Amino acid sequence: MLTEQEKVRARHHLGYLNVQQSQTFVLGIPAGVQTQFIIEGAFNRVLPQAEPLFRDLLDTLDVVEQQILDNTPNLAVSSIDEIHVRPDEFNRILDRYEWFRRELANLMGILPNPFDQRFQGWGAGSSINVGVSG
Repeated sequence: MLTEQEKVRARHHLGYLNVQQSQTFVLGIPAGVQTQFIIEGAFNRVLPQAEPLFRDLLDTLDVVEQQILDNTPNLAVSSIDEIHVRPDEFNRILDRYEWFRRELANLMGILPNPFDQRFQGWGAGSSINVGVSG
């Protein structure tokens, strides 16, 4: 059985909310966050045999996220003497993080939250929830 702390970590890595209730605005009117039910229902469907893999993926995501934090000073440096930092290092680490996010999402049979603000500008998600015709 998944622990509440594991659920918190999974919500975090998959970009879902860790709050009791939240709402958004649709056409200026408060509305419940519709994407949250996706992950909450999936927690109850993770097979007991898949729980070790679920935990391994959470641990891997924690490690990659820590690498993102630890590499922050490298963003200001392109080379030190003979050491040259890979210019696309940050993006490659984000690619690995995204890979393992999707592995976890696949295990749960869901998608990462498309409204995850961490990946806005990298081609994922949108803040527009109504079509516009002109």
